[in-house]
Amino acid sequence: MNNSNDIEIESQLDSFCEQVREQQTLWLLSAPDGGVASVTSAYDDNKDVLLLWHSEALAQKQCVNEWQDYTAIDISLSEYFDELAPALHDDGVWVGVNWAEGACSELSAQSLVNALTD
Repeated sequence: MNNSNDIEIESQLDSFCEQVREQQTLWLLSAPDGGVASVTSAYDDNKDVLLLWHSEALAQKQCVNEWQDYTAIDISLSEYFDELAPALHDDGVWVGVNWAEGACSELSAQSLVNALTD
């Protein structure tokens, strides 16, 4: 049985996927040195989580504190499917969608592909 937190996470993921499918674009934060914004998983200290957002505004809003020099950049949905998701899978990196206030829905790169193509 789902608890209310599970339902909220599923709702957030559904909303994220709907927006991404409509715009055919994902957003991430790029550092001046070419790195990207990621965090350690809230569930597994040994797993990195690449942060993704469904809009430039949401991504850009996170460019504060340690990410103040980062810039929101877009990636096409097809580029995510064809290039980024397989690379993340190979590296064992998960994705976090719409990170805000230190929290986000975390899932494998392939699970996000599945959610976006359902």
